[in-house]
This record gives sequence, structure tokens and C-alpha cells, in this order.
Amino acid sequence: EKPQARLRPLRRDDFERIAFFESEIAKVSFPDDPITDLGFYAKKLEKLIDDDNAATFVAELDDGTVVGWSNVSIRRNFITKQAYGDYHSIYIDPSQRGSGLANRLADAVFDWCREKKLDHVVFRTRATNEPMKAVLARVGFVPTQIYLEKNLKD
Repeated sequence: EKPQARLRPLRRDDFERIAFFESEIAKVSFPDDPITDLGFYAKKLEKLIDDDNAATFVAELDDGTVVGWSNVSIRRNFITKQAYGDYHSIYIDPSQRGSGLANRLADAVFDWCREKKLDHVVFRTRATNEPMKAVLARVGFVPTQIYLEKNLKD
């Protein structure tokens, strides 16, 4: 049985580990041109520390090892002005995959969104990212839009 991680907010001493997680996400999300510069992600993480319109969830084992990460922010529809949760990232260390940690992180995000009185949450992922789509379906996401792209460089 895998050890149970506790969830807590992001701290500055997490930046290096979470930046690594974000670079791993980028490799799957943007395989042709992923951003792997950890400094880029550290700057983004710095902005989340004091952002009242965002929530961060770090999964940490008793020994201090960070094994998961998730974050969400409040956005507004530019036409209707309706607020919604924009679920940006979820990453589970390979050692913890299959432990239920993804569900716990997603539930923490959903609970925060409910506290903020948001009616819905969106998550964008690459169309070919089958593992992520499976996780999203398992925690209740359903496809509502499709984004199509044509490469003009060929």
C-alpha cells in the first residue's frame, strides 16, 4: 500500500520540485516544443503564492517528499463575465500513480471552487493525452468544446 500524502498550499521551498512537475506536464502537453526551463515555471509559481483568486495544492508525504500538485484560478468569461474555475495543472509522481491521489487533488480543487461559489470548472488538455483525459473523465469532466488547429508550415 502506498503512503498517504497530505495536501497543503504551495510554499516557496516547493518551487524547484513543482517546476519540474510543470516541465513534465509540458512534455506531454506540447511534445513538439515543450518549455522545460525551470526558471520559467518558478516565476509563474511565485505569482500564485499571494493570489487570492487562485488555489494551490501540494501533496506531501510524511518524510517531506512532494509527490503531487494541482492548481486552479478564477477566470471570467469575456462575454458573459461569469466566473469559473480554470483548472491548470495536476501532476502525480509516478511512485503515487494509482493511489487515489489524483482524485484527492481534484476534490480539493472542486471544494475550493464551491467555496468561491463557482458554477463550473474547465480543464484543457491535449487531444492526444489519453491518460489525462481518463483522469478527467474519472473525476467528472465531460467534453463540451473542441479546439481544432491546422498547421500551415507543411
